[in-house]
Amino acid sequence: MTSYTAYTDGACRVSNPGLCCCGYVVYSDGVIIASHTRILEGLNTNNVSEYSGLLDLLEWAKAEGITDLTIYSDSMLVVTQSTAQWGVNPQLSQYAGKAFTLLAEGNHKLLHIKGHAGNVGNETIDRLLNSVLDDYQGIVNKRKKNV
Repeated sequence: MTSYTAYTDGACRVSNPGLCCCGYVVYSDGVIIASHTRILEGLNTNNVSEYSGLLDLLEWAKAEGITDLTIYSDSMLVVTQSTAQWGVNPQLSQYAGKAFTLLAEGNHKLLHIKGHAGNVGNETIDRLLNSVLDDYQGIVNKRKKNV
């Protein structure tokens, strides 16, 4: 049986709410087998971007028929709300409820990991998200200069 480890993250720039992106990386035997990043539409909070990364991963795992993922997130709020350890504020309840359901359906384990602590998986997704935001902001800045 193949085991998978995944890392999810979200990033927010300019302000909070602001320009956000989210994503995940999935490892099998130390090798990245899947990754995904995306810019979120409109202005969002960092918490929404963190949840979006987790939900994108869980939807991917469901579509691929992958169960028993060990998932790491550096968002204590997302981990504890999605696993029903903390209460959820109304603005995030739709995200937490969906995450809780998908985690249970896939028999996945969601754990907190300290961010910026040198963990390769967490550093990889963080670097990918910052690159996505850098690229996006570069496009926005070029358009403004041409106007």
